[in-house]
Amino acid sequence: MKRSKFIKKSCAFVGVSIIAPGFLLESCKKKSSSSGPNVNFDIDLTATKYQSLNTVGHYVYKDGVIVAHTSNGFIALSKACTHQGCDVTYSLSANDFPCPCHGAIFTDTGSVHSGPANKSLKKYTVTKNGNILTISG
Repeated sequence: MKRSKFIKKSCAFVGVSIIAPGFLLESCKKKSSSSGPNVNFDIDLTATKYQSLNTVGHYVYKDGVIVAHTSNGFIALSKACTHQGCDVTYSLSANDFPCPCHGAIFTDTGSVHSGPANKSLKKYTVTKNGNILTISG
C-alpha cells in the first residue's frame, strides 16, 4: 500500500473512531423530562366500557393513557411508568399514581413523588362536555 493511501485510511479510521461514539451515545439519551404518546381522543361516559369513570376513585386505560376520576375532577397521564414501563394505577386515598412493579409514585401532575422512576409521566388536557371527555396532548 502506498504511503499516501495508508495515511488517508488511517485518518479516516481515526475520524470515525472519534465521531461515531458520540452518535451512538446520543441515541441512548432521554429526549425530554416527561414521557408519553401524543393523543387526541374522546371517552363517552355513558358507554359501558367507561361507566366506571362516573365514580370518583375509578380509572381506565385508553391509547397509552390512564384517565382517573379524582376528587378534584378528571386527570389523564401517560400510563407507562418511566422506570420499567409497567402500567401505573390510581390511588384515591393518597391521590397519586403508584406503579405496582417497583414502587414508584407519581403525583396528579405526573411528577415523580418517589422513585425508582426519575422521569415524569406526561400530563394530558382533559375537557368535559356533557358526557364526553376529550383527552389531548
